[in-house]
Amino acid sequence: MDHEYRMKEIEIRNRDMGTGGDAETNPNNNSNSSRSAGMKALKLPPFYEDKDDLDAYLIRFERRACTAFEVRQEHRSTQLASLLQGKALDVYQRLADDEVDDYDMLKAQLLKRFRLTDRGYRKRFKTGKLELGEMPAQFAERLKRYLEKWREMAGFEPTYEGIQEMILRDQYFLTCDKSLQIFLKEKGKLSLKEMTKVSNDYFKAHGYPAENHEKKINGLATRLIHTSQITAKQMLVQ
Repeated sequence: MDHEYRMKEIEIRNRDMGTGGDAETNPNNNSNSSRSAGMKALKLPPFYEDKDDLDAYLIRFERRACTAFEVRQEHRSTQLASLLQGKALDVYQRLADDEVDDYDMLKAQLLKRFRLTDRGYRKRFKTGKLELGEMPAQFAERLKRYLEKWREMAGFEPTYEGIQEMILRDQYFLTCDKSLQIFLKEKGKLSLKEMTKVSNDYFKAHGYPAENHEKKINGLATRLIHTSQITAKQMLVQ
């Protein structure tokens, strides 16, 4: 029932936008008529989650609908919702009543639902490859978009220093052993400087990597000596 209600709501809102809505009461009639015509001309295929890339689809929607046809901010959520289906439509239907007109909220929830978080974009950036039929320049632009989305969703500034901090922080984390990585994750989001401080505290409590490695080697050597002694005694008995 709730599904049918939301779908009907989307249909009514889109019809209102397509007919100009408040064109009669707005003295700017020509502007409204032009915008209404644009709304009617907006033709995009539905989003198919099994074959469409959500990130690319949203970019296409924003460029074609929001920029080319000057779709107002308060109408974007409903316009996008009319193109969604399956899990993507479920995301819209689960929005609170005071959120259904918030395009940024809908977009954020869609990206989260399809795991396009900072970690998701990081993975795409790190593992991206030239696709069939894709030109090198297009591939480079796609990588650039993944990097920018990774930076944006990770909360770093769009500056050289911001990107440098993000990449150094990521690389530092990768060099840590599993136990330290878990320890750092438990501390929440940290800057590179904070990560090094927390790591230093961890090493003080658990020993530095070189010391741990030496202890492991010494422990292994002791076990091997002990095993060989037992084996020798067994052979003498026989």
